Amino acid sequence: MAQTITGSKIKKLVEEGKVIENGSLDHCGSLKYDFTLSDEILKSDFKTPVKLGDLSVEERREALIQPGEVVYVLSKEKVNLPANMYMSLSANRGMSEYGVLTLGGFAVDPGYSGRLMFGLFNYSSTPFPLIPESKLIGGVFYLFEENETIDIGDLETPKSIEKFPARLVNIISKYSPTGMSSLEESMKAISKQVDALREELSIRKEEVSSLKYLVMETQEQTIRMSKTVNDLSDTVVTLTTSIKDLGAHVSDLKDSLTKEAELRQKEDKNLKNQMELVEKRVDKKLIFLQGMVWTFSALVGILGTLLTCWANGWLKFSG
Repeated sequence: MAQTITGSKIKKLVEEGKVIENGSLDHCGSLKYDFTLSDEILKSDFKTPVKLGDLSVEERREALIQPGEVVYVLSKEKVNLPANMYMSLSANRGMSEYGVLTLGGFAVDPGYSGRLMFGLFNYSSTPFPLIPESKLIGGVFYLFEENETIDIGDLETPKSIEKFPARLVNIISKYSPTGMSSLEESMKAISKQVDALREELSIRKEEVSSLKYLVMETQEQTIRMSKTVNDLSDTVVTLTTSIKDLGAHVSDLKDSLTKEAELRQKEDKNLKNQMELVEKRVDKKLIFLQGMVWTFSALVGILGTLLTCWANGWLKFSG
């Protein structure tokens, strides 16, 4: 487990000037070393990095972190960490109490050699002055055990910082700080938007309530309609079955009627033949009867004639 470097050992690091360069014994604590501000800053008003000592009195008055602004700074000290040592950082409490937030990495890897760079963001409502050699950030040093030592030769060497990177300089040169007044105006605008959203939400809530009722009613109607459709479907199935049965019955009836018609035709033919036979027989009998009548009439006529003759004495039947 790594061992924390404390007390006199921290002072020894400063006195030796190897791990901590340009250090001061006055900034050594029982647990940490307080790194200080250099006179080099990167501020949007100046567009490029400047040294506070090179500024005029008038320009020095602008060397402030305005509310809502970020200014980048470098440590006065330089650190050179061996392979068996790393450092963790903690923001300066006094600076935090003034409403200044320290931005940057808070762990320094073994093998790093260079200065420390941080962004200072002023979230208070008053400007914050930048004073060289004032406390910037605290560093706690840890020494690895022998079995924990890292072979930094197998790793990428941490990039050294001696001055502000060109990319950061380009960003800050185009940076426009956001003042508190702008933030307040934004907050007011947001507040108005929130009020409008609340009012609209209230209206939408009523609409949603009406829509919910409509959806429930539609669901009930759908359920009823679904039941009706199911009943109708059952009825259609029953009707289809009945139609099939009726079709089969009609087919059977058709066959029966066809057979009946054929039978009637056959019976009609037989009846016609029988009628023809009867007519022939009747005609024969009529001819016979006509002969009989004619014969009978002839006999009656002869008999009447004989009787008439007898009655007149024209005819006598005795000798």
